[in-house]
Amino acid sequence: MIKFNLVICMVLMMFLSCKQNEETKISEVEKWKLGWRIIESSMDKNLEQAEIQFDSLLSYTNKLDRKYLAIGLEVKSKLNKKEEVVEIMGKQDLDMQEQLCLNEVLGNLDLCKEYSEQVNNEELQTELIQMYVDDQACRGNIMDDVIDKFSISRDQITQNGCIAVDKRNRTRLKEIFAEIGFPTRKLVGKDAMYGVFLMLQHSDGDKEWQKSQLPNIEKAVKKGDLQGQSFAYLYDRIKINSGKKQLYGSQFSKVDMKTKSVELAETEDLANLDNRRREMGMMPIEMYKRFVLKNL
Repeated sequence: MIKFNLVICMVLMMFLSCKQNEETKISEVEKWKLGWRIIESSMDKNLEQAEIQFDSLLSYTNKLDRKYLAIGLEVKSKLNKKEEVVEIMGKQDLDMQEQLCLNEVLGNLDLCKEYSEQVNNEELQTELIQMYVDDQACRGNIMDDVIDKFSISRDQITQNGCIAVDKRNRTRLKEIFAEIGFPTRKLVGKDAMYGVFLMLQHSDGDKEWQKSQLPNIEKAVKKGDLQGQSFAYLYDRIKINSGKKQLYGSQFSKVDMKTKSVELAETEDLANLDNRRREMGMMPIEMYKRFVLKNL
């Protein structure tokens, strides 16, 4: 009888353990939404909430998307929880550690001293960064962190006349591509590569050339030189410029700050829009709408 009761107890314990594990599992979609809530809370300067969300996501999985991991660790660092940051980073593989150490906040950790981004063409990197800074400055976005990081002279930043800035940048990009081909992260670094993407995104003055660069962006994404959403944004821009429906919901036809409302440009298969956005590493569409309204 004792043995029988023991067996029953063991079976019950196994059942309860399995049930508890099932209850703590969440879907990939839920992980994606929680990951982006961490980022949203961080952008809203709600660091305590972001940390709670980050710890929650960590409890579900040890393998996080790099952007969620980087933001979560940045939040903990800002909350002066350096020991936890070091402990979590120490559990990552060497490739992930190296990627995380490129983060401006995390890069100051002792763990990151051996990691620093090396580029093969610093002169071209600096030129592209200057072009990138101008691209953003004429749109009202003064990127102090990038300006300071690359020692860009503020006296030389163009803050007005985006049509002229875009034309000048576009002309120079064509020359660079003709000389060396499409840049790589190894050649000019991650910041300059993102700047190249944005300048292409703003190359509506030559739509055919803009369209011709989409395969280069796609290759850069596959190589890890750019994030997947870079391809999605340029793809949608080209589609809208061609009078066709977008696929990833990155472009809006109307943004009304008075009524706090936004309308997407015509979009294919709206029912599965968030699925496509998740595949490209983009935020949920409703969060994206809130983000656009907050940043105008």
